Amino acid sequence: MKSIFQLLLILIIHPIAFSQSLIIDHNSVKDFDHIPESYKINAQNQRMLFMDRSVGANISSNLDCLAKPWASAPNYCKRYQHRDSAYAVDPSEVFWNGVWDRSHWRYEFWPNNCSEDVQCFIDFMSGRLDSFDIIGCQFSYLAVIQGSKIADPVTGFFGSKPGRNHASVYEAFSKANPNKKVIWWTTSLARGIGSPESQAFNDQMREYANNNNIILFDVADILSHDPSGKACYDNRDGVDYFDETHPDDGLNIPAICPQYTTETEGGHLGSIAAGGIRVAKAFWVLMARLSGWDGLSTKTYERTLVDFKIYPNPVKENLFIEWPDKLKFPVYIEIYNINGQLLKSQVMEERNESNVFEISMPGFKPGSYTLRLSYEGGVIMKRIIDVF
Repeated sequence: MKSIFQLLLILIIHPIAFSQSLIIDHNSVKDFDHIPESYKINAQNQRMLFMDRSVGANISSNLDCLAKPWASAPNYCKRYQHRDSAYAVDPSEVFWNGVWDRSHWRYEFWPNNCSEDVQCFIDFMSGRLDSFDIIGCQFSYLAVIQGSKIADPVTGFFGSKPGRNHASVYEAFSKANPNKKVIWWTTSLARGIGSPESQAFNDQMREYANNNNIILFDVADILSHDPSGKACYDNRDGVDYFDETHPDDGLNIPAICPQYTTETEGGHLGSIAAGGIRVAKAFWVLMARLSGWDGLSTKTYERTLVDFKIYPNPVKENLFIEWPDKLKFPVYIEIYNINGQLLKSQVMEERNESNVFEISMPGFKPGSYTLRLSYEGGVIMKRIIDVF
């Protein structure tokens, strides 16, 4: 007979397992279709402001698209064809159900004489904070062009020498306003940017999210993965595309996918719809999550088996699950943090003699987590567990 440990198959130990950050990336786009109606309403009633440059205007325009029924939305919202047919997308990529009202959500262009720094954003918000619940700013792809110092290990945004445009300034602003939700963003990307600086800065931002409790909208990740999830790289690949004829530089630096822009050097989202709609859908997922959605309640057939026993709860080291005799196998076990990020996943392949399954919990910070059990027929249990 197999021991209980032989029944364990570790599927995922997420790289941000011990962070409580909420991170929305290209894997989150699919969650748009599962946002419960109640959280959609909660999200649309949130007063939100984000600051950006021209790609932010594209994002705002695509949020306007979703605010109309698909059938009557403007043509620019539904363009799935491309001037190069190799980069056309499936029409489903630019389809949505329902009306997604964003009338309480405001887009603001970076002010004049502002060099895209967080202190500028903070100064702009001074005197306006009472008007918004959720706020944030994004650096454009112009902030991460080759030669930019934004990722410099000393003077950069995460550098050792803080200045006015520094993560510590943004963090201090967030902590000084605990009743506001402050969004951190990775940058927009272009076909030519992909740059070493954009890659370094966005990786630094993700690492910061790994180690801190922040809200991260990872636009760079969304735009640098095509609809199938394949990574996209910069245009210095030796492949001619219209008037772009750059030789191959031998580097693969993440850049906006050609499915999302028709520009050869830039990265605007307006000529075709797929990129803008994907970012807009992901932004709705973000807003729903910030409005209380746990990201898990997406199927109407979820139910709880009351005869499951979970103990001890609170837990410090090892959690035990005792299941009833009538249980289909395999059973998948997932643990999420309070922001719905998957931290750990295991599978019970078959029952054992004791009907008790043990999960090792060391490494989890004190706090509340969601335990989710499922099998191929659906979710069979969700329960909050506390770690001390």
